[in-house]
Formats: sequence, structure tokens, C-alpha cells
Amino acid sequence: MPFDTADLPDEAKSALKQFPEFEIASFNDSGANGYVLVGRHTLLQKEVAIKIYFHGENDIDQEPAIIAKINHENVLKVYDARKVRKDCSYFMTPAASEGDLSKYLDNYFVSLPLSHKLLCQLLSGIADLHRKPNLLVHRDLKPENLLVHDDTILIADFGSVRRVDKKTGAAPASKHSILYRPPEAFGEEAFFNFTSDIYQAGMIGFLLFGGKLSNDLLSYITNKQKITLGGIQGEYEKSKYVDSLIQEKIVRGSLLNFATLPFYIPNSIKRVLRSAISPIDKRYSTVSEFLAELLRLRNHLPDWTTRNKAVFLRNWKGLDYRLPHDEAAVYKRSTGGENFRRDNSYVGNNQTELLAQMKSRLGLP
Repeated sequence: MPFDTADLPDEAKSALKQFPEFEIASFNDSGANGYVLVGRHTLLQKEVAIKIYFHGENDIDQEPAIIAKINHENVLKVYDARKVRKDCSYFMTPAASEGDLSKYLDNYFVSLPLSHKLLCQLLSGIADLHRKPNLLVHRDLKPENLLVHDDTILIADFGSVRRVDKKTGAAPASKHSILYRPPEAFGEEAFFNFTSDIYQAGMIGFLLFGGKLSNDLLSYITNKQKITLGGIQGEYEKSKYVDSLIQEKIVRGSLLNFATLPFYIPNSIKRVLRSAISPIDKRYSTVSEFLAELLRLRNHLPDWTTRNKAVFLRNWKGLDYRLPHDEAAVYKRSTGGENFRRDNSYVGNNQTELLAQMKSRLGLP
């Protein structure tokens, strides 16, 4: 059944008029800064997406056209980029099989090696944006702006991309997505530079490895602050107050709670992530430095993954292990075997205590 375009926003209708060869299948207006049309390009014979985004009339908006010239396996290919009007533009890209990273993390249990692989892919794509002659900072790296296609991560949503000034190495600060803004993106002298993308990549890594970060801004404020909020008049002033509290946590470096990471995440991974989200003078200075630290850990990562009822370690020295969520016990079997059997030599009150014993006996990191 053909998609009914009668109720689409005017900007979407204007974009569709420029692409008669595009057959729309779905429309998504849940983004904070635009719309997404998904369908089939009859000439390309491919599933594609058209992202329509809004910007200031005087904003420099040639970056999607620059992105269109980039050919990197972890940067979403831009087929076309044009203006709809002075304050609205769009770009056309391939559609991704798994949608955005936020949905991917909601739908799948991601193993430790796959989390590592996806973060390395993300950094590889960022490095290509940063290198000469591109000199681009993304400025809005977050799960909703990253796509996953066949277990490959793709940097997408280029509405916030800017070129850095060659003299200062900086670009104007983006005001999108306050949770993902680095400390330097606040204040009168706010800016973004290449390490700002590194900070956001570190936050993505935290989520890839199983850390929790709520999009509910009120979940970050104390009961006392909620009382203060209740006494503030006007939605704008309320929002401004909440943003100021989030800003304080970001500047203090206390936004991310590393205790929410799964108990089996190695300390070496935690150290790398902490370095990525450190204050700007202590952060990795280049994406290559961040990536190199991760790659050094690759061959020593155990294949842990979480499931609904248990945590699994696959093929560690020829054995699989299972640690149930509702029982302090360790079960094991030969790798690929049918049945797990309890190993009664492990005794503890929780999974963390059992892991400590496994580390001692099995040489786990």
C-alpha cells in the first residue's frame, strides 16, 4: 500500500519533490532537530534514508557536501545533500539494517569483544573526519546519531558537523544533547575541538560496554533540587535550572556512574574509558592515541556476554562458563558442549566474589 504523504510536514514534501525516484516507506519525526524518511531509491535500487534537519539561516551548511566526498567504511555514505530552504537542509544516505545504536543496544546483548570492535570502528571513522584535508568535528556523537548495519557502526547525522579553524583548532560549541556535551562546551568561551569528539566517543564506549545513562534529566537531580525545581515558575526557567545541574555534573566529571558497568568489564577497559572522558588537558589528545590503547587490549579480552537469566563466558581455555543472575554459582562445560555442570569449588555471595576467584584461577583480566 503506497505511503500517504498528505500529512507530512512541508519540509518533507519539498524534499520528496526533488526525488521523484524515491518511494517512501516510513516517516520518523522523533528526532530533536528534524525528520527521517526511509524508503527505496528506484534508480539506485537501494534502501535509503533522507534526513531533513533544521539550522540557523546563517549557519555554514556545506559540511554534508564535504561528507559526501568521504569514503570510509564507518562513515555513512552521503549520496546527495541539498537545501530545502534557508534554515533547512537534507542529505540522503543508505538505510541501516539495525537502525540507530540506541535501538541496537535495547534489542541485543552485546558481547565484550563486539563492544570493543564497535568502539574501534567508531574511532576509525572519527579519525577520518579529523584528518587533513577534512578537519571536521562531528559535535553530536550519541547513540541516536550512530547507525548499525550488519554489526558495523556508522557515523551519521551530519547536521552538526563543522570544520575546525586551522589557526585555533576549534569550532563553535554545539548546544545539542546536553548529556553528551564535554566540559569545554559550556560557558562564555565554549568550543569544540577534536578531543571533544573523543569525549563523546568515550561516552559511547561506556554505553557499548554496558554502562547506564538515562535520558531522563530529572533522574540526575537530588530530592532537594527537585523541591527547588518545583518552586520555579515557567517551563523555560525550569529547563534552564535542570540544564545547569547537568552542566555541574559534567564539569565535575560525575555524570557517568562506572558502577553501572557489568561486573566482568576489565579494569583496563575502565581506565581507557576514564581517560577518554577526562578533562580536556588530561584526555587523549588524538583519536589514534585512544584507538591504540584499545587495540592493545584486544587479544586479551574474554568473551563475556549478558543474557536475561545469566552471564556467560565463552571459550576461555577450552571451557564455557555460566553465572546465573539468581544464584551465586559457577557452571561450566567444554566449549560447545550441551550441558553445564556446577563447579562447587567456587563459593561466594555474589557474582563479583565469584569473578575474583575465576580471575585468580583462570588468569582472567
